[in-house]
Amino acid sequence: MPKKSFVTSLPDKAGAFLQASRIVAKHQGNIIRVSYNKAVDLHMLFLEVEAAEESLCKIEQSLADIGYIHSGLVETRVIQIAVKIPDQPGAVLPVLEVLNRSNINISYLNSCAEGEPCQYFRLGLLIEDPRIIKTLLDEISGIYPVDIVECDSSEENLDNTVFYIRLANEMKTLLNLNNAQTISFITESNRILQALQTGGENAGKVFAYIRRFAHFVSSYRGESYKTDIQTLSAGDDLTVYSIQPPCGSNTYVLKTPTELVLIDTGYAAYAQESLKELQQLFPDWNTLSKRLLITHADVDHCGLLASLEDVRIIVNRKSCESFQRQIEGLPDDREKTELHLGYSRISQIISGYTPPDITKLEVLDTGTPEEHENLLRIGTVKIGNYEFTVYEGSGGHLRGEMVYACAMAGLVFTGDLLVNIGGFSKERAEFNSLAPFLMKSVNVDSAKATAMRKQVIALIEEISRISNKPCVVCGGHGPLSVMRDGMLINL
Repeated sequence: MPKKSFVTSLPDKAGAFLQASRIVAKHQGNIIRVSYNKAVDLHMLFLEVEAAEESLCKIEQSLADIGYIHSGLVETRVIQIAVKIPDQPGAVLPVLEVLNRSNINISYLNSCAEGEPCQYFRLGLLIEDPRIIKTLLDEISGIYPVDIVECDSSEENLDNTVFYIRLANEMKTLLNLNNAQTISFITESNRILQALQTGGENAGKVFAYIRRFAHFVSSYRGESYKTDIQTLSAGDDLTVYSIQPPCGSNTYVLKTPTELVLIDTGYAAYAQESLKELQQLFPDWNTLSKRLLITHADVDHCGLLASLEDVRIIVNRKSCESFQRQIEGLPDDREKTELHLGYSRISQIISGYTPPDITKLEVLDTGTPEEHENLLRIGTVKIGNYEFTVYEGSGGHLRGEMVYACAMAGLVFTGDLLVNIGGFSKERAEFNSLAPFLMKSVNVDSAKATAMRKQVIALIEEISRISNKPCVVCGGHGPLSVMRDGMLINL
């Protein structure tokens, strides 16, 4: 059954939600998620409705007819002023008349007479047209002395009615979003807030983390995009390049005399920067044949799948199915819970992610069981003179997770099943702290992820014994490393 999220703007009066619910019921809709918190936003209600497509259209139109649909995001500014008004009856009326003529809403009003000849009225003004600010202030100052007060959204007196609009406008500018994307961003932010508040998290902290996420990714675009690159000779005619961006997954490039094989590609936000770097790193980029493998189908590992040309993309069946659900607008394998769904969707918006064209994907495996508890061999990939065994995990981090291992080369590509957290730079550590807070866990099933990590470590130790040298661990994030006494040590 189709689903649709509505961002509605309710009047602050009894029966407002009842009226919206009656409209949904009238058109045979089922409300599957509702979120309203007067302490965070006085008017905004988030509704997710399940109904037939025709019914969803009728519900949307009916909500719009009564003025409930938040169809546009007005560029609202909040100005705080302190007006010195004589402490006498009716003295505030001229100021209110000015605001009324300019159609200005007051977000809060605070004043207290303390036995002085004058008192300061502190007003929060919601101004939709910034062009009138100067005229408005000039008119009020012609009546009474006015001071401009810095706007502080953390102040208890500030009416949070405008919070979502301010967040939306900030993200719209920062990420260059259209209106539909902006509405989706605040809807999914609310989804995260609703889930985390159930566990006792503070709304201000939740939104601070979301803002940090968006600003962090955006701040490294263009000339600010700097990566760390490690190079490793893995044997005759095989060189491994580990490209480590400020945020998002590593990109690995395995170079042979005739081919480049990429494993994972980071965020789509850095597609232009990444391609430019690859072309500089490999002057023969345009002439060599190229293949692309992934360790799993998370957004931060698959950003370039939709934009790289003349590259064979090889995936397993489960990852391919997840991409197909993304294309159809259905929850993918990361989006099984409200927290993971909200985080995944804002990740897609923040990074500009587009799912790959399914028709261009080559599926590696057939007959792989849907459920299995072990690191399961599902195929092989030949890279130059080296054969890599492809293993599929049980889905602890994400359904369809894969590991690539070659005893001959002494290499294991572990994805996010084993990550060199201890090798993170300060900025990478900061960024990688955001997802665990916003999702509570980066794993779909933490118990399975722990079991898989132990099996991956056992595989690394086995390869080390076979090759009689430390196996090089190429994790989804962080620098190259080797295992010593059960610990990852930077290479």
